[in-house]
Amino acid sequence: KTDLVVIDHSTRSKKEDLDLLGVSVHHVANTFMYLVRAKHPDSAELIDAQRKYNEALEKYDLIGEEAEIKFIELETQDNEAFEYISGLIADLETKPGSEDTTIYQIEDLRDHDTNGIIREKGKDTICPIDGEKGAAYVHTLQGDDHVGPASIMISYTWGYSIGDIVDVLTNYCTSNGLNPKKVYVWICCLCNNQHRVVEMKKRKEDIPFEEFHKVFHGRVTGIRHVLAMMSPWTKPEYLTRVWCIFELFTASMMEDCKITIEMPEREREDFLEGLDESALKHAGKLFSVLSSTDVEKAEASVPSDRENILNIVKNETGGYDQFNVAINQLIRTWVMQLIKDAARSRLEDVVNGEYDEGCVIFHQRVGLLFWRLGELESAMDMYRVELKMKVKKFGSDHLRMTYPLNNIAIVLKNQGKYEEALEYYTKALIINEKKYGRESVEVATTLNNMGIVYRLQGEYDKAIDIYNRALVIREEKLGPDHIKTAHTHMNIAIVLDNQEMYDEAMEKYNTVLSIYKKEYGHHSVEMARLLNNMARNLVMQGKYEDAME
Repeated sequence: KTDLVVIDHSTRSKKEDLDLLGVSVHHVANTFMYLVRAKHPDSAELIDAQRKYNEALEKYDLIGEEAEIKFIELETQDNEAFEYISGLIADLETKPGSEDTTIYQIEDLRDHDTNGIIREKGKDTICPIDGEKGAAYVHTLQGDDHVGPASIMISYTWGYSIGDIVDVLTNYCTSNGLNPKKVYVWICCLCNNQHRVVEMKKRKEDIPFEEFHKVFHGRVTGIRHVLAMMSPWTKPEYLTRVWCIFELFTASMMEDCKITIEMPEREREDFLEGLDESALKHAGKLFSVLSSTDVEKAEASVPSDRENILNIVKNETGGYDQFNVAINQLIRTWVMQLIKDAARSRLEDVVNGEYDEGCVIFHQRVGLLFWRLGELESAMDMYRVELKMKVKKFGSDHLRMTYPLNNIAIVLKNQGKYEEALEYYTKALIINEKKYGRESVEVATTLNNMGIVYRLQGEYDKAIDIYNRALVIREEKLGPDHIKTAHTHMNIAIVLDNQEMYDEAMEKYNTVLSIYKKEYGHHSVEMARLLNNMARNLVMQGKYEDAME
């Protein structure tokens, strides 16, 4: 006869203590149920024990955040079931850092003779697929609390830690208002039969690519929701694994397949904190991530898998470049939404849209980041929030208005909305003239920007007039050899080229050349741009040999 009695051991670890060790209540529960099966295999007692055990789990809400872990004692003469579980927990408590353990570390498929945690679980279970001994981890699980039809497929690498994987899955559930107890996930390490993988390795064989491809493609098409795990955000290991990016690409090609990208909480926090520090540095890191996808350099544990995937990419997806662009666009879209959500959250924390210095600076920096990434509408949204808050706090003619006014004008210029851009530049010009005077360096900067808009409109005479006004100010206030003075000379030269006044333009270019040599040196990017402009000027005059020089 078996009885299940709930015993409260208040001195035992709380759930959160177990979580830190990478151990769940369900792990303890599963361990217990295996002991029950060992004593009462295929018996009515087993069924009754399972029922009572599940009732106890539900009654005492064993996954509650503050609940004490309660152990189920199987009343036997020697009480060894309870002692076994107690010993298991005590052993785990002496092994901190479990959450940092990677899948590779708990299941090293290179070790053919020693089962890891995953293989050990199913070593004595008959696989329901092939009828042979040794089953996938998933085939050892029973009950709705442990196994069910998957609603998401997690796409990850075995180099990620257990703690990070759990963190990502938890974040997904939390952000979507889902109960983690009832979200079933397909994860290859637990759902593929690792015993068969090792058996083939022992025979020095690789599992045929077609078989793996069929499995993964079938899961993507069947589940139709891929949860991709990115970490670390500055250089995602995910993007270096060919199976991962191939899964992501496959999902992106399906019309009704959902793609969710998540990262561990610490990575998310690091990403968002960076937005508060320096938008330009953040932009540089993002460009690095977006340019890092290169399917030809991606790796796989089995070289033949990599070769087969590359053949599919080359011959069936439009080629390597198109594949890389598709992956980059997915990452880009995810990053943009992440930033927008952060901005929305910041704004929600502000009462009635009142001025908040931190919120203003955040939107200013994020606006610059969006602009650098070419996301002009998003940049405009950020700058308008900044402008609205500043107007409400300081008034529309305050000096603090010039920064958002200029930034909005730049975005409008990039969008080809030249008249609107000039309106914003004019507002900034009036404020600067009132504060600093008509002959100030600040006024010259705004004039220079307005000249660019006139040039883009084809209003060359207006552009020359406003550039000359800026040039006079800069030569007087900064000096004839100052780099900003050179920039104005360059802008005038470009307009003169547009007017086919090539000799006058070349004089200006030569003036810029002497300043650039001192400021930037002979081998700078700035010098290259100048020389390119000079060469184009000579080509337009038909002086091809000189242009080649």
